Amino acid sequence: FTRLNLEENQWNESSDDVQQDDETQQQIMEETIFTRAIRKTDGTTSLHLRNDRPALLVSSTSWTPDEDFSILLEALKELHHKTIQTTPDNTAFPKILVIVTGKGPQKSYYLPLLKEFNETHPFIRIHTLWLEAVDYPKLLGCATVGISLHTSTSGLDLPMKVLDMFGCQVPVCAIGFDCLGELVKDGVNGKVFGDGNELAEQLFDLLVGYPGDGALDRLEMYRRNIRGMTRWKENWEESARDLIVGDWNDVL
Repeated sequence: FTRLNLEENQWNESSDDVQQDDETQQQIMEETIFTRAIRKTDGTTSLHLRNDRPALLVSSTSWTPDEDFSILLEALKELHHKTIQTTPDNTAFPKILVIVTGKGPQKSYYLPLLKEFNETHPFIRIHTLWLEAVDYPKLLGCATVGISLHTSTSGLDLPMKVLDMFGCQVPVCAIGFDCLGELVKDGVNGKVFGDGNELAEQLFDLLVGYPGDGALDRLEMYRRNIRGMTRWKENWEESARDLIVGDWNDVL
């Protein structure tokens, strides 16, 4: 996945200058906020995840009233406040990078609010992206947690963005509505929230200690359950095939 252009992002310490890793005495050839390319003593180069990397949250939105983005903004403000209150030195909670993809009519309204948020909340950064179809699954594959703000006016349609996230084994926090339980099982393959405050609590519980082993184990539990989910073909055979197709093949 191409390196994100994080304008005005003071975390972005990417550099092409050769540096020294104080712990391993190996040369750091290049680094981003997530990874380091290290040249070993035998001359080979390997890529390593940084122990101080931020958590990456991804949300895809249509920027319409059907997906109330103010809920996520409220949640991130509350999360920032909660982390400062409970971990004043911020050593027990990671920095957070939030990537929001999509286009829509309300995007221009929210962009100044996101800029203001970034200027006043030093431990969380929100950036918007428009990605080509080939790059979107690559971004999802890098995500720590996915967030869905999709609500259904009919109460019958499930959010495809959650299916995309599950397809990349990304745990999801999704806003609840009537039929969401058919897809997101609260506490099993994700979390279901009702408002911004509840989402903030869920994100805090999921990410505290990240990327330490305890947080990684919590997230892996959700990923393991996602891998065990019934897939489309099995669901079709078990739930829909006879209802829709019936004995049509016998007729033919």
